[in-house]
Amino acid sequence: MKKLLFFLLCLGYTFASLAQNNLVFVEANQAYNGGDYSKAIGLYEKVLKTGEHSANLYFNLANSYYKTQKTAASIYNYEKALALSPENEAIQINYGYAKQNRLDTIETLPKGFLSRFYTKLLQMPVDFWAWLAIGAVFVFVIGFVLFYKSEYALQRKLYFGVWSLSLLLAVFSLLLSYASFNYKQETTYGIVFSTEVSIQSEPNLRSEQVFKLHEGTKVQVLEKLDNWHKILLSDGRLGWMPDKEIKIL
Repeated sequence: MKKLLFFLLCLGYTFASLAQNNLVFVEANQAYNGGDYSKAIGLYEKVLKTGEHSANLYFNLANSYYKTQKTAASIYNYEKALALSPENEAIQINYGYAKQNRLDTIETLPKGFLSRFYTKLLQMPVDFWAWLAIGAVFVFVIGFVLFYKSEYALQRKLYFGVWSLSLLLAVFSLLLSYASFNYKQETTYGIVFSTEVSIQSEPNLRSEQVFKLHEGTKVQVLEKLDNWHKILLSDGRLGWMPDKEIKIL
């Protein structure tokens, strides 16, 4: 009885929290539509602090920061929105506008077709590869059963090809699922939040300054040492920056 009561209380609290967040979200949208972007930011951030996350929430927050000309915060939240909804055209378009406000123009090192293709595969959702593997196993089982039940040689050849290819696809999908998971776990990005920051050759201020970066630039974070991050730019440049100047995605 006590467990049931506890469960009902937790369920009630969850629904109450969701209802409250929905009211705050609606109020934030009203503030945004009324041009009160600072109020909208505060309300959207309030919802985020409760642990609720969604592409729409990050998208609206990013739009609010964009309207207040806070480049780094807008880009950060557009990135968060795209991570949850990568095919959303509205997010992609608005993100493109926000990136035009960045001072840094960084060229991407050219890659071969196979390298670009493999990276695209790794960037696809892990769930996609997992479900593809499950589907392939299902087809394999059906093809395997039909192969042994077929009476004609032509049918047996056809079903042999089906279950063989589906088995290969299942193994390929499982391998890519594992590789994609590791890629996402090991690849960390961040957004520069400082107006301007000097990138050092070593993790200390006494080292040589190798270049400068500005607000809104996206960098890959390779490692952390004390209060410093080692970063890599898409053009191949490396350096160290203070961790307080960057916000990890």
